[in-house]
Amino acid sequence: MADRLRFDRGMSSPNEVFGPDGEPISRYRTVLEEMGRMGPEEWRRRTRRARGWLLEKQRELGMEPDDGVHPTDYMPRILPAADWDVLERGLAQRMRAINEWLRRLEAGKDEIVPREVIESSALFDASVPTRFGEVPNRQMGFDIVAEARSGRPGEWEYLIIEDNAKMPVGIEPMSLLRAMTPDVLPESYKTLGVRPLDGLMDLFGEVVRAASPKPDPTVAILSTGLDDQYYIDHKIFAAELGAILAERHEVEIDSDGRLVHRGSGRRIDIVYERIETGRIYDDVDGLVEAHFEGLVKAVFAPNLDVADDKGIYPFVPDMIRTYLGEEPVLANIDTYSLAVEEDRRYVMDQFDELVIKSRSGWGGKDVLIAPQESKKTIEEFREQVEENPVEYVAQQTIDFSTHVLCETEDDAFVLRDAHADLRIHALAPDAEKIKVVPGAMTRVAAPGNKLVNISSGGKMKDTWVLER
Repeated sequence: MADRLRFDRGMSSPNEVFGPDGEPISRYRTVLEEMGRMGPEEWRRRTRRARGWLLEKQRELGMEPDDGVHPTDYMPRILPAADWDVLERGLAQRMRAINEWLRRLEAGKDEIVPREVIESSALFDASVPTRFGEVPNRQMGFDIVAEARSGRPGEWEYLIIEDNAKMPVGIEPMSLLRAMTPDVLPESYKTLGVRPLDGLMDLFGEVVRAASPKPDPTVAILSTGLDDQYYIDHKIFAAELGAILAERHEVEIDSDGRLVHRGSGRRIDIVYERIETGRIYDDVDGLVEAHFEGLVKAVFAPNLDVADDKGIYPFVPDMIRTYLGEEPVLANIDTYSLAVEEDRRYVMDQFDELVIKSRSGWGGKDVLIAPQESKKTIEEFREQVEENPVEYVAQQTIDFSTHVLCETEDDAFVLRDAHADLRIHALAPDAEKIKVVPGAMTRVAAPGNKLVNISSGGKMKDTWVLER
């Protein structure tokens, strides 16, 4: 195997596939050995076939095939069963606490987040009536990184870096990735005992439909059309859920205050909206009022965005302690809100040592990783922050783990280390039950970068959770 596989370590950060001595971590040996047996030529054939399958899937959905929709690296990330147990417990705990906080926020009884943080949030509109309902968040995506634990190769502590309560990408890419990787590495998939994702889309449909008390509600996936980067998600969700796929101009409120699909005349019971820009509520007159009166249910309700606000994130551990009476299973990264005066002074003093993020930003946009940037870039970003400091938070930099990006050169594999995070989804069919999907969308940054977002040049990986 060694003569056909080379690991190019480009960073000092701990790697999940190879130890400090360059030897593979034990759980990856099965995958590396299968790759060695098939060789680069067969690997290229299998990965081309997988890409072809994805492009054909897009054609079936009536889309122009685009190889850039899901940039993929086909060597999977592997999570041991013991690690998954911690992640599963920690994410279910976190989602329960956030949902309880949202219920209290709706009732005007929030006692955790400082008023100045809520009032300064670009993701909370006080003029919009808030109605989250019994289960405020039915779908959340959590972004997680791994930090070396105890100095032993292959042992990790997992840290939450962001909570995504509104429009969390990942369910559909995770499902597509899992449809492809077992065909690329069939022996490893079978030998390692990977937890299946069978029934994922059925569970997702159950969670979406649970937003309405009707036994067979009409669901609408609302989109901005072909130009939206999530359009393939919209098409697949609509097909899998038997839902109406509609753009904003294709729905309206009728004389009874109900949302109607113009093309079919059907009344819509549940709205699932995940669009790149804007809000459906700004474009459909009366929709906010219809939602508030219970005439249409929204999986992502108006003002639910506030739980996405990175200024809320530092207070989630206190939500867990206060509302659940438990200690957090998963820790936050040290984070400072510039809406709080004491934090603001600290951040401005230590600006060139921190990661600075817009509270309402997404997709890796409006983020400064100061230790990686030039003095000029730091100063320009500092001026931007000084103009509106309450819109930003700062985090300590951490040396989180890298995975590998797989390339082939002639008759050899070249594995290059690159920083990676996990996007794991939790789904809540009802107020008592939370199901954490046993897999993840791993996002891998371009080599030398720490921004893992696809829009920043990252790639996706399938994530295999082991049964034992």
